[in-house]
Amino acid sequence: MGMLDANEFTVDQRLLSVRNTYVLKNRLGEQLGFIKQEFVSWGPHFWFEDNAANRLGEIDGKVLTAYHEYAIKDGDGKVKARIKKKILKLFGSEWWMEDAEGREIARIKGNVVRHTYEIVSPAKEVIARVHLNWATIGDEYCVEIVKQGFDPLLVLGYAVAMDHVEHRGRSQVGTEMKTVVRLLGR
Repeated sequence: MGMLDANEFTVDQRLLSVRNTYVLKNRLGEQLGFIKQEFVSWGPHFWFEDNAANRLGEIDGKVLTAYHEYAIKDGDGKVKARIKKKILKLFGSEWWMEDAEGREIARIKGNVVRHTYEIVSPAKEVIARVHLNWATIGDEYCVEIVKQGFDPLLVLGYAVAMDHVEHRGRSQVGTEMKTVVRLLGR
């Protein structure tokens, strides 16, 4: 089974890594691959990589836009979808996904900051569910794709882009060092 053939994933943010690295596992805990962030880039850039180091897709963030925008690309570099977040909103946050032609295909419903939300279609059909696993030391998200045939690349890209934006203020290294200190009993 390939990395993007599953419909249930655990997205585990790796501890003590220099860059954001997410380990993708299936529901049995078997490692399927990674989502890694470019260490130095103009704007946030992530890529999907299977266990054999094959690039399966990318997430490219734009820096200078009126809202946060991330393009999700397949392994050939073709844009499959764009994820957008309205920057100025009085309460909460507003996220949506558009296909390559600019048509809305999904929105977020739930609590984005606490990572408990559903990805829903414009017809209000649940596409996927994402929630933070509170029983772990680091950030670990459970992703369940409910709608058959919906591309896992898009759902996982959505979750990673949101994690990157909503938790931008935290220092990755600082958070990991606090976790290590807690583990060592200091």
